[in-house]
Amino acid sequence: MSAKIKADVMAKWMNTEWIPAHPDEAWTILWTTAWCVHDRVTPHLDGLNFSRNGYAYAGFESIPCRVIPRIVHRWTGWSGAYVFRFQHEQEPEKTIEVLLMSAFWSDSGGMVTLSCVPQEHVKLWYAFSDECERLYNALNPQRKIHIIGGRMDSFEPTVEWDDVVLPEDLKRDLLHDVEAFFKRGINVYQRLKLKPFRKILMAGVPGTGKTMLCSALGKWALDQGYLVVYISSVDMQGATFHKIEQALQIVSNSRFPALILLEEIDAYLHDKQKAMVLNVLDGAESVINEHGTLLIATTNYPEAIDERVLKRPGRLDRIFIIPEVRQEEDAERMLRRYIGELWRDEHKTLVPKLVGFPGAFIREVAIYALTQVALDADGEGSDLPELPLEALTESFKRLKAQIDMRDDFLVKRGTMTFNSNGGKG
Repeated sequence: MSAKIKADVMAKWMNTEWIPAHPDEAWTILWTTAWCVHDRVTPHLDGLNFSRNGYAYAGFESIPCRVIPRIVHRWTGWSGAYVFRFQHEQEPEKTIEVLLMSAFWSDSGGMVTLSCVPQEHVKLWYAFSDECERLYNALNPQRKIHIIGGRMDSFEPTVEWDDVVLPEDLKRDLLHDVEAFFKRGINVYQRLKLKPFRKILMAGVPGTGKTMLCSALGKWALDQGYLVVYISSVDMQGATFHKIEQALQIVSNSRFPALILLEEIDAYLHDKQKAMVLNVLDGAESVINEHGTLLIATTNYPEAIDERVLKRPGRLDRIFIIPEVRQEEDAERMLRRYIGELWRDEHKTLVPKLVGFPGAFIREVAIYALTQVALDADGEGSDLPELPLEALTESFKRLKAQIDMRDDFLVKRGTMTFNSNGGKG
């Protein structure tokens, strides 16, 4: 039997048996991920801490279904019909039921899975399905960084560690700390009967490359076969504690060491949830992966972080300050990287002026200059002939003027300026 024929049989049963028996809801039938009933996921659903829009996951059960026999396949999952329940967190008498039907359609273990969902709760079900997929991936790491709270479910990092431009001693110290925890530190924690949970904070003004560092460290961890989870605040829920809790729940079920990346941790430390975040950092209320979990957090504004976080031993094990470019050799390396094959020795003339600026500014100087040259060369082919020093210098002057105007505007409004040092220019 083909997957389509099997799906038609399942949909017919939903329309003739389930929906008429539940007339108070407006139902919709959806294709659904099979991870929800995968045999590696279901044992972990009992302890799953999942909630959306005021409803929390409350369990699932198998129900009789004459068109699908219940079969357990050790490689793929369970076939059969199941009801997943979600309970309102403030009004427990309110519950949502979702019917899931899953069936094998081939001898090789291929499955087709449909769900019958109340129309007004489709987003809740999609979020739960995504959570089951993340849980499966936590148990079976892939070459992707899994995202919690983002517009995408995952992404593949492309930044190599060698691409990161930092003072060499800082770069070496940071990677050594990460490597030491995963390769030797976990055994030390376990020998001392401590949870193998380490926390690192990277602090620096905007544009110093903290996001790039996270991406490079994420790729490094994937190369080691570790699980990597990125906590994002870009969705409508913003920076909420449950995302941190959700990430810890996912990695706690992993059979592999795990890296959690949390950008802008200060956004999660507002009054309503600060105590909960502190408890997580303490490890007191954290379910930790026995294979080791490293949390790397970033902040642009360390002064906004409570002293109870920064100064209490154990909440943050190590703090790295990511500076603006301080050495001419670092500024030159960064400028060379962004200019690429068009680099000429005369470009070194600009390097001293770049010291004191964040890496994002140096990148924009190069990109703006290259863009202007490309516009001037329009119609002469896709390859740029060269990048004159004059174009690079003009780009620097224009961008620095924009920063100066911005800072002047903010000063006049009585607002704190960003830390744009201006170097020797």
